[in-house]
Amino acid sequence: MKIVQQAPPKVQIAILLDTSGSMDGLIRQAKSELWSIVNRFSEAKHKGVAPVIEVALFEYGKDSIPADEGYLRMITPLTSDLDQVSEELFALRTNGGSEYAGLVIERSVQGLQWSKSSSDYRAIFIAGNEPFTQGPMPYSKAIAQAGSRAIIVNTIHCGSIKDGVEGKWKHAAKIGEGDFLTIEQNHKVQEIATPF
Repeated sequence: MKIVQQAPPKVQIAILLDTSGSMDGLIRQAKSELWSIVNRFSEAKHKGVAPVIEVALFEYGKDSIPADEGYLRMITPLTSDLDQVSEELFALRTNGGSEYAGLVIERSVQGLQWSKSSSDYRAIFIAGNEPFTQGPMPYSKAIAQAGSRAIIVNTIHCGSIKDGVEGKWKHAAKIGEGDFLTIEQNHKVQEIATPF
């Protein structure tokens, strides 16, 4: 009898980080918390098998990125080179402020090579501190696009829970079937459960 070797599960994560000037006080903590989420996934096992981790990185809200590009850019596509992603993430600096959450979600959904396998986990983690309602792309429409590809949208509001609720970060996570987390200065982000 031939034993078919099952491919390890794949975890694909897109990190979308607000690098606008208003993030100055929280950018370092946001980077650390985002990377700790990646590390938790990389340590997870499914039926004793470690998943293949692929991470993509986008920044948004930086005025030095042209307006016709939506003040956002993809820094790395989905890659298993986590050292490169980490290096790029921790090198990011803040500048300016036009934070289009819906647009950066749409770009990540459309612009990355997401797995189509039902056994793989696909998720977006978007972190920032301005209202989720800014920009030309309604966040609900962008999140619906993610949902059509079974991509979960998690939101990390860098500020108070109250501001996160009022700024629609909690609602975005709810319709994206993800978690709503908050980061406040000197407070640790809540734990997020891995799918395995």
